[in-house]
Amino acid sequence: MNLDLVVCPGCRTLAPDGSRLDVRTLERDGELLVCACGRRYPVIDGVPIVLADPAAFLRAEIASVVERDLDPAVMAALVEAGLVDSRAPACVEHLSTYLDAQGARWPRRRSRTAPPPSPPGSPRARAPRRSRRRARLQRRAIRQRARAGADHVVGLDLQPAAVRRARRLLDGAPLPYARREIGRHYRPAVITPGDRAVPAARRTLLCADALDPPLIPGLYGRVLALNLLDSVHDPRQLLAVVDLLCRPGGEIILASPYAWQSGVVDDRHRLGGADPAAALVERLRAGDGLSGRYVVEDEADLAWPLRRDARTQVVYRTHYLRARKA
Repeated sequence: MNLDLVVCPGCRTLAPDGSRLDVRTLERDGELLVCACGRRYPVIDGVPIVLADPAAFLRAEIASVVERDLDPAVMAALVEAGLVDSRAPACVEHLSTYLDAQGARWPRRRSRTAPPPSPPGSPRARAPRRSRRRARLQRRAIRQRARAGADHVVGLDLQPAAVRRARRLLDGAPLPYARREIGRHYRPAVITPGDRAVPAARRTLLCADALDPPLIPGLYGRVLALNLLDSVHDPRQLLAVVDLLCRPGGEIILASPYAWQSGVVDDRHRLGGADPAAALVERLRAGDGLSGRYVVEDEADLAWPLRRDARTQVVYRTHYLRARKA
């Protein structure tokens, strides 16, 4: 972890034009990150929790913060018996869904998970061969660009459980997890990282807020926000943050199915009415609400399948684009 890249979100201020001022990087003191302003941020299981109000987050999310990588069979038994905190089943289901997705090799149905997940029985519609080939190339390009040429990679998520498991996969270690079958019934599974290992010296992983990341602005040559625009309460603020982090000449990679949900995204903040993809492209090209204009260099619609259990699967059509900052 490179602490020269992590700043205190509590003491920095904003200028009227939205630029960051008074940026102070953090220093490590045992299991705490400390700032010269006196604020302290805990490091739990190797995951720094760097939020503007870490105490409030810890009070609300203590179950997920202190969650441990229990043996999947043990966790499955606890969930099935209803012996865990009420938040735990949702966390275990969330991990099951996204770890299955990480291990999948769509659309060829090859998997890096063992045993392979049993998909719902109904066959899914197949796109024309040419479209499937383009989709495979697009997904490969996303994976390659996420790492290619990067001296250092910074990743953040608001769920400590997700960050903890991302660190395990980036270590190159197999990751056991509980796979949801039906209801509260789970079975042990394991995902292997394949070629995704990244040396610890070249990465920084944080539990942090994507709408207020503890990062130095204007530093990054590539900024990714994949399937995140419809998971924050203000997508426009997320776009402003992505723009703020990206240096001139750098590129941003965005993807979203725009699956707006009440209680997650405020109605007044949703992009573009009936065509959010077109609205996003226009906003980037015009530089509306951003520090400058962007040139869209690549754009596609990609299938994003998520398996919830052995009988339920949702396939989103996620809008992917790559744009360069002028």
